[in-house]
Amino acid sequence: MGRSRSGYRRARAAGLNPQNSSVENKLVNVSEGLSLQKRQDTPQPLNPPDFAGWGYMGCYSQSSRTLAIEGHFGEHVDDDNCVYQCIQLGYIFAGVEYSGQCYCGNYVNPIATQEPETDCYMPCTKTPTEACGGPNRMNLYYLIGATPATPPATVSTNPGPDGWVSEGCYSDSVAYRTLANEVATAGGSSAMTVGLCVAACQSAGYVLAGVEYGGQCYCDNTYINGGPFSTLSNCNMACNGNSTEYCGGPGAMNLYSYQGVTPVSSSTPTSTVTPVTSIPLPSAWATLGCYTDSDAARALSNELNIPSLTVEKCIAGCSAAGYIIAGVEYGGECYCDNEFQNNQGQAPDGSAGCNMACDGNAGETCGGAGRLNAYAAGPAWIGLGCYTDQVYERTLTTVGSYSGSLTIEKCLASCQAAGFVYAGMEYHDECHCGNEFSNGGTVAPDGNVGCSYTCDGDVTEICGGNSRLSMYEYIDAAGVVAVPSASTSPTASATPTASSSTPSPTTPAITLPTGWSYSGCWVDGVQGRILANQQPDSATNTIETCIATCSGLGYSIAGLEYSSQCFCDNYIENAGTLSSADSNCAMTCSGNSGEICGGPGLLSIYSTSPPQLAVVPTIKKTGLPETWAYQGCYSDAIGNRDTGSSGVELDFSTLNTAEYCLNQCYSLGYNAAGTEYSSQCFCGDIAALATANPTLLSDSQCNMVCTDSPKFPKLNMGGIPDTYLGSRVEILHFELYGDAKPTERCGQG
Repeated sequence: MGRSRSGYRRARAAGLNPQNSSVENKLVNVSEGLSLQKRQDTPQPLNPPDFAGWGYMGCYSQSSRTLAIEGHFGEHVDDDNCVYQCIQLGYIFAGVEYSGQCYCGNYVNPIATQEPETDCYMPCTKTPTEACGGPNRMNLYYLIGATPATPPATVSTNPGPDGWVSEGCYSDSVAYRTLANEVATAGGSSAMTVGLCVAACQSAGYVLAGVEYGGQCYCDNTYINGGPFSTLSNCNMACNGNSTEYCGGPGAMNLYSYQGVTPVSSSTPTSTVTPVTSIPLPSAWATLGCYTDSDAARALSNELNIPSLTVEKCIAGCSAAGYIIAGVEYGGECYCDNEFQNNQGQAPDGSAGCNMACDGNAGETCGGAGRLNAYAAGPAWIGLGCYTDQVYERTLTTVGSYSGSLTIEKCLASCQAAGFVYAGMEYHDECHCGNEFSNGGTVAPDGNVGCSYTCDGDVTEICGGNSRLSMYEYIDAAGVVAVPSASTSPTASATPTASSSTPSPTTPAITLPTGWSYSGCWVDGVQGRILANQQPDSATNTIETCIATCSGLGYSIAGLEYSSQCFCDNYIENAGTLSSADSNCAMTCSGNSGEICGGPGLLSIYSTSPPQLAVVPTIKKTGLPETWAYQGCYSDAIGNRDTGSSGVELDFSTLNTAEYCLNQCYSLGYNAAGTEYSSQCFCGDIAALATANPTLLSDSQCNMVCTDSPKFPKLNMGGIPDTYLGSRVEILHFELYGDAKPTERCGQG
């Protein structure tokens, strides 16, 4: 496994001991550009954060969610950004994890434990010098002096009281009951517990009992229609009378058997009428679909008591009371409002949850458990809930224009003035418009949890989230989704107007410096930044200032993004591609509202010649010097180097390649070598690899270009700017490897 000892003899002849770390002080003739130094410090948490009254708690474990609320994820996360988001949402704790994840909460999960600060080592996606947690680790911040909320009691499945045995979680529906007999329990639904339900069933002579939807109790001796779920996850509602135990869920029951008798299925179905959803509606009213709802956070805040409920009765009642939205739920409940509340929206599972027949007409559907069949009257903009979006494949393909800070009303006014029927707010300050949902955009599969960003112009409103749109549609006076009149009020409660000063962005006609020209609208961030050298964000950013900055730094490409951002490079990195249309770059420049400076994830690019795609670095695996052979891409850790404590670290600021590193280690008598972090070369003993016990990774994790490459000065030393994957070293032994040339990679730091 080792090479001949002649290499060691040569090292000793030169006065060096390859097994002694003092070799670092004697390597004076290796080559120009060589320096010996410790690896740069890892990112550090912001302590304290830049907000009055907030402090840093430390690095905490993140399992079963240390903080319960998802803030935002993606490329704009750092410590201050997350703290600010949580402040805006009204929470007293903020936590960052895994480089790009932000969480908020009013209590810390009691099972979370404080861990060593070194566990929180991953750089933030927005500010790489700041630490943003790690794998299952969170940097935690708090509002000093605030009183945390009491964590919710742990909820579990009751194994079965007084001779009863839990049989698991069974499916159920209003139309096809699993246990046919609903029984009353002591204290009513609000006092429901598992014990009360099984006692009622046993007293009535049944051997099966089921608790459902927090407060319902059913009994039978056999079960019909339903069956067991594969897991208990569908039974997720705490009992109304005991918050520490589960009482089924929507369409699901915790089933118990007396003395463990095996539940037997009956083949005799219950006779029911299948509800229908096609109902003649009054003039101006339209069907919106099945919406989410909950007792604690009502979608519509005003309930009407209507006996023998039908859809028509609920709509008539809401209309008479002056409301434009009506919703029917759980067979017999009617709710009204002028807008949807509590961030509720269209259900992610479509109409599946709206499955209960109306009390007054078994041929109509009146919602379900936690589900509303919703209806609205035009003319009005109506909220649809939270929709998916992608930076490079927009759900709504036109960027709306507005002045000042974004509010829902401003975005609706912008889309309305431009003649669109759909409007969506995203990432707290983006407005998008369209007449159809494009690129597969649809109701978010995780419901409305991803739409959590408050609007820049009104913190009481929600303006989407990271890759999430708060979606609205326009219903006209005939009850049809149609292009609105510019004079029509955008909402029932407010009448915003489009600002007369709002610009109409177009590709500008400006005077560029000699030799520079416009090179198109490019998609950014799909596989990493396509221009690697970001300049400081500027409130006075213009095309002219960005070009001047990049030109002054010696770059031939300048790119403007997201109004205030400027990037420079000599190549298009990370397989960048042109956007489908120049018009996708539609954000006005922060320093000149008459110019276009890209958009979200889109760069307006200018260059001195047609932009060239950078050659993708590859790992050199063949043609290595001596008898070295490539061994793979391994994890590496400061203090536990893969090449061992007796080895040396060489830093080549301009010369590092695979061959160069291998030759240096060979000349010093070592039989293991590795390249890392573009400029670093490690030499040591291959036997140390087993002791270090690193993880063998995908070659794609070793992705930093070597310093010998002409491209290197244009790359961030930290690797891909918005992605950090921990320490990486490409390990070789007597047969090792390195990394080289303009198209080679030298690990990742």
